[in-house]
Amino acid sequence: MTRLFILPGIFAISSLTLWYMICSAPGWETEATFELPKQFDNFTALADKFRHYKDEHFGYITTIFVFAYLYKQTFAIPGSFFLNVIAGAVYDFWCGFFLCCLLTTAGSTLCYLFSEQFGREYVMYYFGQKLTYLQQKIDDNSNRLLPFLLFARIFPISPSWLLNIVAPFLNIPLRIFIISAFIGLAPYNFICVQAGYILSELRSWDDIFSTSTMLKLFSIALYHWLMPSMSGHEHRNISS
Repeated sequence: MTRLFILPGIFAISSLTLWYMICSAPGWETEATFELPKQFDNFTALADKFRHYKDEHFGYITTIFVFAYLYKQTFAIPGSFFLNVIAGAVYDFWCGFFLCCLLTTAGSTLCYLFSEQFGREYVMYYFGQKLTYLQQKIDDNSNRLLPFLLFARIFPISPSWLLNIVAPFLNIPLRIFIISAFIGLAPYNFICVQAGYILSELRSWDDIFSTSTMLKLFSIALYHWLMPSMSGHEHRNISS
């Protein structure tokens, strides 16, 4: 029974820690008031401000980013797209991409471990029916578990956060889970980080129509267009 209160306690402490880290950011009070970008110039200016702050306080802003990403991933909070775009805009593309891949994997693993240790009652109560459905899928593909999990990550048959939570109770070994998270979520991270990097590099509307930018934007659009059809096709193949 005590375990029911441990996870909410960890969540509360982590939330307060993140809030304190953000409020205590050195030099943050000297920056201009934060506003969501409403037009092109606003976004590029905001990206430049973040990069400038990173240059002066690299260790601190990276620590906040890492903690925020792990916090979001560990407690299954939506926001991967936003953080991945920030990584692409603030860090170099490849640095941001590998950082997001590592943090996605680490956060998913923490979610797995926390769920295994403290979340059984919550999982059974809130996701009992979903657990039965996923267990059947795992059993049907037990002889090819890693390919199935990679498919489930790249073309999700259920939300990735849900898979992180219920995986310990589906008899998925931690090693296979980690590999599937790192490789399977890499394409999504790649697309999001690239989108942030492209937007941060644009300096005028004319840059949008350059050959290089158009090819990158086309690849992003093509990925999202093909994903639903490929998901349906692969789902039939893997389940058969």
